[in-house]
Amino acid sequence: MKHHIFIKLLGIIILLSSCHKEVIVPVEDISFDMPINTHTNGIEFQNVLDKYTKNGLVGVSLAIDDPVYGFWAGASGMACLETGQPMTKYHIQRGGSIPKMYTGTAIMLLYEEGLIDLDAKMNTYLPKSICDNITNGNEITIRQLLTHSSGLYEYSSNPQYYFDIMNNPGEIDYTPLELIEFMYGKPADFKPGEYTYYCDSNFLLLAVIIDYIINGNHAQYFKEKMFDPNGLTHTYYKVQNGYPNIPGTPNCYSDWYGNGKYINISDIQNKWDVMVGDDGMYASTYDYLQFAKLLCEGQIVKQSSLDMMKDWIEFDDDDEDVSKVGLSLLHWQNKTKDIWGMGHGGNSQGTGGYLFYFPDRGITIALFTNTDTERGEGGKIFKELWEEIVAVAMK
Repeated sequence: MKHHIFIKLLGIIILLSSCHKEVIVPVEDISFDMPINTHTNGIEFQNVLDKYTKNGLVGVSLAIDDPVYGFWAGASGMACLETGQPMTKYHIQRGGSIPKMYTGTAIMLLYEEGLIDLDAKMNTYLPKSICDNITNGNEITIRQLLTHSSGLYEYSSNPQYYFDIMNNPGEIDYTPLELIEFMYGKPADFKPGEYTYYCDSNFLLLAVIIDYIINGNHAQYFKEKMFDPNGLTHTYYKVQNGYPNIPGTPNCYSDWYGNGKYINISDIQNKWDVMVGDDGMYASTYDYLQFAKLLCEGQIVKQSSLDMMKDWIEFDDDDEDVSKVGLSLLHWQNKTKDIWGMGHGGNSQGTGGYLFYFPDRGITIALFTNTDTERGEGGKIFKELWEEIVAVAMK
């Protein structure tokens, strides 16, 4: 849930985008096999989605799996406002920060293979040339990276990162090591283990650690160990042909200038596909749902590994919805604190998502929008939609 970075440098972004021209990206119609809708509250789910696309969200896509009441998937609103193309349950959604959960899962798979020690320092796996240039780089452990308790400087808050991306559209293609360099010489936010505070840098480094351990590409490891064995054929991350131009991906919209009017910022969002380990994933809502369900029911990692991922610690961040954090998993609770789920959320330029499993009922919910949840009223509206969908699902 990338909720600090972009707000801090909003002024810079607006300045750099003053000459922004809307780019309408054609949205391909796609379809594939998924379970039929059997959930008894399906009509109510659809009515809720329709209410929120009438009240401010451009498009939304929802999938729910309930072991008692069945499956339901649907959508509302537009995939492309300019052409009037509707959002469908098949469209491919940007994950924002949700890939952090996948990166953490990959680390746990390496742990099961005996290839990584969660309490080892990251300099066990990364070269001296990296760790010596990062404040506390020789003190931070793998577990502290997974729990956002490293105190690392946020690489994506480096102003130079924004200037480079925004001033060179389509020309920037950072390697992971080049992204890490934005951290070099920067002060830490706190001592390792002192607090837990959300930071993308943790998962950038975890992705690079995977690269070094397997002597290869962590994205290929994701595909071979998580996507392919679990039938996630509509999940895309870095290595698939044509990435990031995935067929069926909706346009992205934002109240970019704070005047209550949505503009198409698909070109700006696409610039953030350089992010590694902490962002940059595309998938169908159904694939996201399947991953969360399989993970949280112990079918991707061993139950003992999942129990470790659920070893919650208090979250010192100011996110009112997330009170605890595990090993890459976030502990979400509703307003009245009587419902909780584990998983991850994500947001970025013109997109947002919630992906959570509710263990008390065995229910999995995946909800995505192509509306900016960082600016304007989009985030507030999307959060209200999520709360209402959860309430209906828990009836």
